Amino acid sequence: IYTIPIFAQNPCSSCDTLSPYKHSIMFQYNRAFDDIRGLPDYLIYNVSFEDGLEQNYYANLRYGYRVHKNIMVGPEMMFFTQKRYFITNNILHVTSFKVGGYARFLVNRWRVFKPFADVGMSYNYVHSKYNWTNNYQPTDEEMQRYQPYDFHRFDTYIAPGMSFMIWKNHVNIDIGIKFS
Repeated sequence: IYTIPIFAQNPCSSCDTLSPYKHSIMFQYNRAFDDIRGLPDYLIYNVSFEDGLEQNYYANLRYGYRVHKNIMVGPEMMFFTQKRYFITNNILHVTSFKVGGYARFLVNRWRVFKPFADVGMSYNYVHSKYNWTNNYQPTDEEMQRYQPYDFHRFDTYIAPGMSFMIWKNHVNIDIGIKFS
């Protein structure tokens, strides 16, 4: 996560000098991986599965408002897309949109790194579809197995991690793990 406090002209009078801003806008973009067993060398581009290859992309945009020197809250929007290439000549496309809120507890003890824990809740819409490649004619069994689907649900998550301050407390990189 790359954090850039865009509204930096509004310093927080109750915050300490390590985190002097009340507002921040954060953008995150990364490759997401679902399976970590036996990761291949080409992990950066694909994840290997027994039945094919998978590509995942994840983006997140959030606004944060500091309500306390250690607590930030705000809305967030997330986008996830997955493309899985099967040996059976079909491609699965899954798209997920989430809208919700989050809270971040930050330990403001050190200047260079800050441990944090995020919790959030969101409304999730997921859509999938299959495309058959190379003029492949699926069997009736395959047509039944690979039905497109849509669903709506509420999700929650917790994400502990570490935030590394890079440039004058304006840009930082967050490294963490998300459990949802």
